[in-house]
Amino acid sequence: MADETKKEGWFDPDYCESGCPVCTRARKGNRFARFLQTIEYVVTFGGCPWGRARQRKYGVKPHESLPTDAADDSE
Repeated sequence: MADETKKEGWFDPDYCESGCPVCTRARKGNRFARFLQTIEYVVTFGGCPWGRARQRKYGVKPHESLPTDAADDSE
């Protein structure tokens, strides 16, 4: 159980949501950031660990905005 808590701390989905310079810019529509994400998906077979954690928690890909109901639940 302690290992799961430690792993969640390392790969916090909220970092992808509010702190990742690539993902936050891709959600705002930056083409270069979307291009970098595409390369990242191919190289890592599914994206970075923080983006995967965000997808598990919120059910949306790192370049997609949160649904309005998920944003209300996280507060």
